[in-house]
Amino acid sequence: MSPTDSPIAYPAVAEAFWVGQAEAVAEKCGDEALERMTPAVAHLSDLFTTERPDKKFPDYFADPRLVAAYGVFFLPQSFTRTSFALAQICGLRGWKPSRARPAVLDLGSGPGSCGVAAAYRLRQAGFETVDLHGVDKSPSALAAMESFAHATLGDAVQTKTRIGDAARPETWPEGPFDLIVAGFVMNEMPQLDQAALLRWFGELKAKLAPGGLILILEPALRVTAERLQRLSDAVAGGTMTRIAPELDALPDPQLGPGEHWSHETRAWDAPASTEFVNRHLHRDLREVRFSFAAFSDAPLKALPAGLSRLISDVQIIKGLIRFISIRDGMIESVEVPTRGLSKHEVKKLAAGFGRGDIVRHPHPAAPKLRLANHDELTVFWTPETSQAP
Repeated sequence: MSPTDSPIAYPAVAEAFWVGQAEAVAEKCGDEALERMTPAVAHLSDLFTTERPDKKFPDYFADPRLVAAYGVFFLPQSFTRTSFALAQICGLRGWKPSRARPAVLDLGSGPGSCGVAAAYRLRQAGFETVDLHGVDKSPSALAAMESFAHATLGDAVQTKTRIGDAARPETWPEGPFDLIVAGFVMNEMPQLDQAALLRWFGELKAKLAPGGLILILEPALRVTAERLQRLSDAVAGGTMTRIAPELDALPDPQLGPGEHWSHETRAWDAPASTEFVNRHLHRDLREVRFSFAAFSDAPLKALPAGLSRLISDVQIIKGLIRFISIRDGMIESVEVPTRGLSKHEVKKLAAGFGRGDIVRHPHPAAPKLRLANHDELTVFWTPETSQAP
C-alpha cells in the first residue's frame, strides 16, 4: 500500500494548505513563517491543558494567527485520530455509506479537523461526491473549514457551514446524514449528565440516514475517556449497535478503580511542518492519543469468534512478550513465549501489533494465560494492514 492509499497517512495537500495559511498571516515564507507560529501554538497548548477554562472557551479561532497555528500543529493530529477510528470502522467492520452521495455532519467542526478527514477517507474509498456540513460557534473557524475542504478535496466535496452549537440540536442542519462525527466536543459540554448525554445521542441518531454512522472522539484523559465509555456502554446496552472500538456490546471491564481505561495510543508520522514548529516546544509527537466510540445499525460482516482487543502496549521481557487484552467482556493478561527467536525477531514480533489492535489465539478466555508458543498468536487486524475505508 502506497502512502497515498494509506487509510491513516496525513495528506500532503492538507499540510501544504496550512503552511500557506501560516505564511499568509506571518507575511513570511517557509521556515520563517513556521517559526512565528511557535508562540501561538504554545498559547493554544496551554489553553487546552493547564489554562483550560472551567466554563466557556473563548473563540480563539477569531484570531487568524491562532487559526493558522492550530492548522499546522493540532489539526493534523485530530485528522489522524479520525482516520485511525475510521480505519477500524471501515477496514475491520466493513462499514460504508448506503447512499452513492454520502453526507457528513461535523459537529463542533472548528476548521474541519474531523469532518474533512472523514470526507477525505470517503473520497479515498471511491465515493465521487461527498456533502460536508460543518457546525461551529465560530464564524472564523467555519470560513477556515470551507477553504481547507476545498483545498484538500476540490469540487468533489460540497461544503456547507452554519453557526451553531454541538450541544443544541435545534441549531443543526436537517440531514439526514450518513456519517455524523462529534470530535472532541463532549468534554466541552460538562453541564450534560449521563441522562442528558443519552438524550443528546438520541438527537444524533435522529439525524442519521439508514445504515448511518455516529462517531464520537474524545481526549485520552481518564476523565474524558471514561465519561465517553459510560455513554458508549449505555448506548450499546440497547439504543444502537456499537461497532468500535469494542467488538461487542458487553460493558467495558476497565471502568472502575483499576489502572487501565479505554483509549487509543497510535504511532504516526507527524508532518514536517508540525515537527518544525515543535523544535522549541518539545511536545511528544510520536503518538496520537484519543478515545472513541462508533455506532451503526447497518448490516456488517460478522467477526469470527475468539478475537481479543489489545488495551495495553506490548512489553518485551526476557523470554516472552506480554500484553493485556479484552475478550468476551473479560480482561486477559497474555504472555507469549519467544524462545527460539533472535532479539531482532522478538522486536519484529512485538512491533507487529499494539494497543487497539485485534489478535486471536486458540485458548479459552481467562484472566491470565500463557500461550504454548508464539505461533499460537495471530494478528487479525491492525490499521497499517487495513484497506482504505
